[in-house]
Amino acid sequence: MLTEKRTAHPALARYRLGVALLWLGVLTWLPFIVLRAGGSKPSIFWFLPFHLLGVIGGSQMRAKARREMGGAAPAKNVFSMVGHSLIFLGILVWGVYFYLKLIAGQPVDAGDFLPFHLTGIFGGIASLGAGYLFNTGKRNRD
Repeated sequence: MLTEKRTAHPALARYRLGVALLWLGVLTWLPFIVLRAGGSKPSIFWFLPFHLLGVIGGSQMRAKARREMGGAAPAKNVFSMVGHSLIFLGILVWGVYFYLKLIAGQPVDAGDFLPFHLTGIFGGIASLGAGYLFNTGKRNRD
């Protein structure tokens, strides 16, 4: 029993670090928003690498730590399938943006694609949360 706690402790620390990195990746946009609200025009490319490193790295670290701790993957249901699909589509929006900007050479603004990205991400997170609540309620009834 004691050895299980010792082996789980580093994984738990990595899980928490993954959550912190995920939040830092999301909160990277706060200075960008403040600068834009102040009238400045900062480049998105100064903030995007930190956002991607935090969000992708944090989620991967969290998932790996969950597997190391022996945590079961969340149960799949319609809510989780819809949530992951919405998140995927919210990310895929940027593929269209970069195609239009870099390959087609069209004058596009990232602000035109941001609402679709955020709708997909927040809608997906809401759907995943609903799935979690659905699974929790189902376990309590059983």
